[in-house]
Amino acid sequence: MNQDGVINARDTVQLNPGITLNRRAVEVGPRISNFQTTIFDYRAGVRGDITDSIHFDVNGSYGESENIQTLQNYTLQSRIRTAVFATNATTCSVGATGGADPTAGTGCVPINIFGGAGSITPNQVPYITAASTTSVRTSLAQVRGVINGDFGFTIPSASDPINFAVGTEYRKYGATQRSDLLAQTPGELGGAGGAAPNIDGGYRVYEGFGELNIPLVSDKPFFDSLSAEAGVRYSSYKVSAVGSPSFKTTTYKGGLTWAPVRDIKFRGNYAHAVRAPNISELFAPVVTGLTSLGADPCSGAAPTTNANLRAVCIAQGAPAGTIGSILNPTAAQANVTGGGDLNTRPETSNSYTFGTVITPSFVPGMSLTVDYYNITVKKAITVQSGPDIVAACFGNVTAASAASPACTTIRRNPVTGGLDGDPATTRGLAQPQTNLGKLHTSGIDVALNYKRDIGFADLTFTTTGNYTFNAKSQAISQTNAQFPLLSLNRECVGYYSSACGSPQPKFQWTARTTLGFDGIDLSVQWRHIDKLRQEPDDILNGNGPVFAGTLALPGKALDGRVVDFGKIPSYDYFDVSARFSVGDHLEFVFTANNILNKQPPLVGSGVGTTSYNSGNTYPSTYDALGRAYAVSAKIKF
Repeated sequence: MNQDGVINARDTVQLNPGITLNRRAVEVGPRISNFQTTIFDYRAGVRGDITDSIHFDVNGSYGESENIQTLQNYTLQSRIRTAVFATNATTCSVGATGGADPTAGTGCVPINIFGGAGSITPNQVPYITAASTTSVRTSLAQVRGVINGDFGFTIPSASDPINFAVGTEYRKYGATQRSDLLAQTPGELGGAGGAAPNIDGGYRVYEGFGELNIPLVSDKPFFDSLSAEAGVRYSSYKVSAVGSPSFKTTTYKGGLTWAPVRDIKFRGNYAHAVRAPNISELFAPVVTGLTSLGADPCSGAAPTTNANLRAVCIAQGAPAGTIGSILNPTAAQANVTGGGDLNTRPETSNSYTFGTVITPSFVPGMSLTVDYYNITVKKAITVQSGPDIVAACFGNVTAASAASPACTTIRRNPVTGGLDGDPATTRGLAQPQTNLGKLHTSGIDVALNYKRDIGFADLTFTTTGNYTFNAKSQAISQTNAQFPLLSLNRECVGYYSSACGSPQPKFQWTARTTLGFDGIDLSVQWRHIDKLRQEPDDILNGNGPVFAGTLALPGKALDGRVVDFGKIPSYDYFDVSARFSVGDHLEFVFTANNILNKQPPLVGSGVGTTSYNSGNTYPSTYDALGRAYAVSAKIKF
């Protein structure tokens, strides 16, 4: 068990072709990830006037970022094999039958894996652990030229001229990932998941664009103003890979804004947009890593009583002798094999918004905006979730076929028959990246701002809120009788699961109140996240919401209690900050976030993908560190 009370699947060691070890090496200390980021960016340009009403702007920039990640306290699987089978305390290589390390040297000490916590002693730890480093470097070079202004004439019913902007842009993206040998070796770093191979890729973009803003009516009854806008952008992508085809896209938008009186404005907009695949989605090599999966249909006694199920499990690579003793994936994490694809093309989206802006003259300092949005993404770049991949094969056990592509793509551990183990021998679930997905969301955004002089201070109140009607996701948008589960149009609002990614609450808001004095601002912020629960289909796929047993957590008396991982109550966080100005050139800001030290919800490690569920919670949604302080200073020249 790790310090969060959850066994980690990547502490699985293949000791030799016939023995697999599952053990959490708590003695080596907590796993530590150290990130060091260096960024630089250079910009230069020139602006000028062509005429009194037409201007130009030509600029260029180049920037790089480098992120170095260093992992500490991760066990080395090859050295554990050596130390477990060692009989010589001097070199650990004499008599080792589990694959001795020829470079073991005198630092190796035999270990006893059958003792409880503490049986791996401090003098044994240095040999079976080592630091590992991965460096990611990205670069962006761009040149942009724009001519903008007005045509010098107006529509007769309007008082302002027609404005325009035309331009061109060039961008060159590059990215590399360089990993040491430990990080590149599949399964070598216990607990680190899949290998981190070297990546080198990039692409160039050539664009041309134009925009218009057309005042139609102004200063007329029921038409304080009426204007239209339109824009179009053409892009050509050149991928820097031999044999990779280029692709082209066109995006456009159009909108109307109408203010019947000065106090209220209505606006509507339609846009067709794209998102090009990033370098990882294009160039990342295919590797075996981890995905969330709580239940394996081949586990337990079920295959012993169902001949069809038994045949499918064996066809996937499970040895016949393991039928009846296959276990569910350790820590609800199964192996999964996937990567980037140079044939990936841009996603396309169609969106429309309708809204209003209210600035009542009878309440000076107040503004209210309310906007409805509706967004559909087609050809979405997606991968299937682990439970869905399994359900595509085993959704109907009696109909599961050993020859079905949905079943034959699953490859099992050749020793245990399970879906976890050494990634060098166990590919697990096949998770190809495709452009077959579809996403849809709609909702309402609200923003309220109010500022007033209350005598002894300026009072400022701002709040932003969102109510989401739906957030639907399809891994495969095409109806497919062979893979019905993968074309399921999931509703993810108010749910969390492996297929829904980051939790999407039905309602959330942030409200901030500030008192501004001479050179001092004091603020209180309230963050609200609506309640959530586990997606019903995730439960049907075997990722049950309840943990019953001994769960030991620091500062939590949960031993023996039944913990419901299937729901999260609503959460409220409160933050405070203070800003102090010292003269005209120096400013200090002090902040304390989550001042009530509210702890994050526990959902176990099996609910949600490993990309979002980290440490048995969702740190991208909830404060995982509790109360946090920050101090910053700004110097103005």
